[in-house]
Amino acid sequence: MAFEELKDRIKDSPISMVLSHYMSLNKRGANLEGICPFHPDTKPSLKVNDGKGMYKCFVCGAGGDAITFVKEFKRIEFVDALREIAGILGLPFEEQKEKKKNPKIEMALRVLNASAKLYKKVASQNPQLYTEFIEKRKLAPETVEQWQIGYAPANNALFHYLDSLPGADGDFARQVAKEIGIIRFNEEKNSIYDQFRERVMFPIHDHSGQIRGYSARTVTDHVAKYINSFDSFIFNKGSILFGFGFGKNAIRQSDQVILVEGNIDVITMHQYGFQQTVGTMGTALSEQSVRLLTNMTKNIFLALDSDNAGKKAMARINAEFLGVNVLPKYLTFEPHKDPDEFLIKEGRLALLERIEKAPIYLDVLIQELMPSPIPENTDLKLNTLHRIFEVVSPLKEHLSATERIVNAAKSLGLRSDSATILDSYKEFLSRQKEKVPQTVERPKIQENEEILLENEEEARKLHTQIASQVLLPPSKSERVFIREILCHPEFLTHLKADEFLATIGHVEVKKLIQWLVKIYLEIDDAEYVSIVQDELQYGGYSKEMVDIGTDALFHYGNKYNEKVIQRMLKDYHLMLRMDQLKIKRKELVVRQQSSQTQNEVDLILSEISKVDKEILNLKNTVP
Repeated sequence: MAFEELKDRIKDSPISMVLSHYMSLNKRGANLEGICPFHPDTKPSLKVNDGKGMYKCFVCGAGGDAITFVKEFKRIEFVDALREIAGILGLPFEEQKEKKKNPKIEMALRVLNASAKLYKKVASQNPQLYTEFIEKRKLAPETVEQWQIGYAPANNALFHYLDSLPGADGDFARQVAKEIGIIRFNEEKNSIYDQFRERVMFPIHDHSGQIRGYSARTVTDHVAKYINSFDSFIFNKGSILFGFGFGKNAIRQSDQVILVEGNIDVITMHQYGFQQTVGTMGTALSEQSVRLLTNMTKNIFLALDSDNAGKKAMARINAEFLGVNVLPKYLTFEPHKDPDEFLIKEGRLALLERIEKAPIYLDVLIQELMPSPIPENTDLKLNTLHRIFEVVSPLKEHLSATERIVNAAKSLGLRSDSATILDSYKEFLSRQKEKVPQTVERPKIQENEEILLENEEEARKLHTQIASQVLLPPSKSERVFIREILCHPEFLTHLKADEFLATIGHVEVKKLIQWLVKIYLEIDDAEYVSIVQDELQYGGYSKEMVDIGTDALFHYGNKYNEKVIQRMLKDYHLMLRMDQLKIKRKELVVRQQSSQTQNEVDLILSEISKVDKEILNLKNTVP
């Protein structure tokens, strides 16, 4: 059974049949209810509606369909959730295979698998340099086998193997091997040679276990310590976490992940029982990797090297997690240089204790910025506070940021009250939004947005506007409006879409309304909830938007008459426009405060006056 067909079969079954497998449900009115498993619940707050195929907790906001429930409850991926539900409902489950395979990718995977076997075979002959490395690192035979650690000799063994392959298949294999960088062509000597020679070979697996490249460690002192496969059509280091395929189950079970820097660190941690460890493939994490990890756990431990490069990398990675409101902890192996040395000398229990007591890394960074002793000079104190603003700024105005800023100001002995300190921080954030790189790539403009960029200044403003839309949550009026639209889609038949979209700033709210306008008249009322749920769950929306949407869909049902709709649309349009003008006014005030010339100030004051007049006119239209 194809996945889409299986999804439809699951939706056709009462959702309570799935959820009751994991929790106790009791009948209450038209719904079922139970103790919510996603937060500490003392009385039933999770409601289940078989008619809509939905669950919703009205305390923590968790909600969705049966597949979402199993994914979140078991901390497993989409396919694994389908497999588990199929077992509960007695539905056939077949692993899906790619219908049309890319011959180039298939050949690359074959070449990489063949090379791994060759490197393993060479290693099995116990070359001295390889054996010394394995013994020095105290890697157990089962560890070497699990991670497929091999050895690349100095004699171009891989090329000789590929050169022995006959016919067109051999030509194709050699061409692909060159493209993925495991053999190289020397133009001066007109010869081909192995990229990796006299190195211990660590295969880099993707998240499903396929070999995509190599990290090669030298066993001599006269060349680069590590060289990795370069990015190609088969390998992208930004999308891979070293060891994730081996560690993903442990990450779910332990509800934590430890991030280290080197592949040996990952392997050593796994060998000692810390399988929830993964390695970065560079000095930063991609947005995709951050999303992958935070979807599995919010307990992130940063354990990169404690040298300057490692600390800079940790600060960057920390900022990426703060950007999604996750505060990583700091795990140090000092005074030892790496996990290997720590575990050998201190033992597993000592590391467990450090994990238990690990501090929030943001607090470590703030403490490092605090001078000792605290200076008496106010300007020096303010300079320190502004450096702390910089460190916490990825959190924006989240309580985790503002509490730390107020506490830091008190520790510095600043006399300003909390409100003044936070106003200063908000001004700092506003200035950050206005900082745009000198070279700005013009954003893509949707066909239905008739925007003409007459100069680079206009492009800069639009870039800033789009950036702020992505970062900020929807306004109160936008939240209320999108909830009303989802709960009462009959609004869509009376909605002047362009007129309303012009008053909406949040990109996700705008995107969802545009999608609803397109599909509403093409679907039956009976399938509305199911189709919108799919869009919310798999359309790339933020958790906040999914929560707003599932809450609205749970209340979907009753319809308004035409007179009520017309009156409410008028009210909503007024409310959205009022919010839009208030936001614009705040932005103008910030710009005025940072203006350099009197002419700029006068122009902005003129704009503020126009905005104030329109706000007053709108207020006068309210009955």
